Amino acid sequence: MAPPAVFRNRSRGSRRWRKFDIVCTPAAGSNDILYKAPPPERFDAEMSAFVDWLNDKSEMPTPIVAAIAHLWFESIHPFSDGNGRIGGAVIEYVFASRSRPLPFSLSRQIEKDKKAYYAALQDGRKVGKGVIDATAFVVWFLITLMSAANAGRDEAHFLVRRNQFFLRFGDVLSEGQKTMLQTLFEQGQVRSKPGLSVKSYGKIAKVSGPTATRDLSAMGRVSALRRSESGGRSTAYWINF
Repeated sequence: MAPPAVFRNRSRGSRRWRKFDIVCTPAAGSNDILYKAPPPERFDAEMSAFVDWLNDKSEMPTPIVAAIAHLWFESIHPFSDGNGRIGGAVIEYVFASRSRPLPFSLSRQIEKDKKAYYAALQDGRKVGKGVIDATAFVVWFLITLMSAANAGRDEAHFLVRRNQFFLRFGDVLSEGQKTMLQTLFEQGQVRSKPGLSVKSYGKIAKVSGPTATRDLSAMGRVSALRRSESGGRSTAYWINF
């Protein structure tokens, strides 16, 4: 598989190499330089070396290649914008070309803690060292990859349980009740775990308190929901997966 077209056809595409220097500082306005990316005049050589390495079918494990490729590309930082998105595409390219596409969202997992991501990127990039130590980023990447895989597995299990729920109870729920539950499910399994109260049901379904109470009680009678033993305002209903 050839390298991404954005690398091969940069002179004919809409993206051009950046024409200015890039430095990383500890904070905006700081004069301390943590890392300085290669200057524009080195991009042709830097990107050629990067693409050659990217296409080398070494025996290095695919996740390690993906981590190093991302760190390498982000360290060159060849474009004026969009480097993060392209760096994400580099990861996907490595997995797709060397083994198989990732069946889960790694980018979503990275977005959950961008601060840790940037810290890992910077850990091995120090001004004056002359080389980039990829160890810290590779370790972070592998941990994050594992977390993304676990999150993807949990999400898949949740979707299966959601579908099974509607197969069991779809015929005994009103259209309004099904719409409310679908809205709840779209918010993910984390939102589904705490259960529903009259207040939260009314807010999601946009109905009055009495209507919410009637709907919750009705779904409890057909066993679509499990009612807590406590009564009054503390009454909670959990989805009977």
